Amino acid sequence: MLIATFGPTTAWVGKQITREGNGFVLEGHGPISASDIMEYDRQGHLVWVNAGTRAWVGSKASGSRVSNAAAATATPRTSEARGATTGEGSQPSPRKTTYVKRILLLAIALLVVADVVILLAIMGVFRGL
Repeated sequence: MLIATFGPTTAWVGKQITREGNGFVLEGHGPISASDIMEYDRQGHLVWVNAGTRAWVGSKASGSRVSNAAAATATPRTSEARGATTGEGSQPSPRKTTYVKRILLLAIALLVVADVVILLAIMGVFRGL
């Protein structure tokens, strides 16, 4: 059963996410969790079959976060599943994107602080100390 298709905002345009058995499958890559599907939705990459399907997958994602964490530690990921986020022309994994954003925000904050210190030094604020 078709769940969603990747839209034009990603290199995976046209790839489909389907429901097979009790799990979801990303075309050409293999199994994908409901949480990962919703992360791609938050990034604006998916075109859903309908709003009801989106809500249903969202409910599966919020209900399975704890069980997914336990399953991830108990079951090794296959190279095919890893390829879904590391293959040529692919998008970075949602977790990697979050870390990159945090690092960039920290770098920006440090640069702002450095600029303020330099400006205060130029103005002579530190001469009397």
